[in-house]
Amino acid sequence: MKIKILFTIFVVYFFSSCAYKPLYKRTNLYYPHKVKIVIKSKEKYENNASTMKLLLDKKLNSKSSKDSNLKLVVSFDRVVYSMGIKKDLSSDARMIAIDANYVFFDKKGKLTSGSLRNTGSFNYTNNNYANIVSLEDTSKKLVRSLSNDLADLILALSAKRKVNP
Repeated sequence: MKIKILFTIFVVYFFSSCAYKPLYKRTNLYYPHKVKIVIKSKEKYENNASTMKLLLDKKLNSKSSKDSNLKLVVSFDRVVYSMGIKKDLSSDARMIAIDANYVFFDKKGKLTSGSLRNTGSFNYTNNNYANIVSLEDTSKKLVRSLSNDLADLILALSAKRKVNP
């Protein structure tokens, strides 16, 4: 009888004390209402605007979201700075700063607004093609990071008043 009790305690203890427990659960947090996303950019032929809209839409809206009057307006600007020149004059570094200003509206008016800024750098050399690729790659990474941060801010919104979709 003691063996059965010890065996049962051992089995329960063994299965309840698994060594692997994930630190973070991957949950899909969506807004229950569909958010209309408007992206504005000063540059005409900017792939970053469509990338930001796609990533925000993917993170904020789901297929089961209900139609609403919620609207997120994001305007962003990209600025490229020179950081310095090497002694041999073969290359220098450039820094990209992307500023994103956002406003989140509902049926009654403005819920929240703010701005985000992200910076990155790349080496600028004599090869024009490599410079264009580096500039676009750095911009794409910065826009991806900004859109994730912005979506997290919107999902974690604690408004002063009740949201009226």
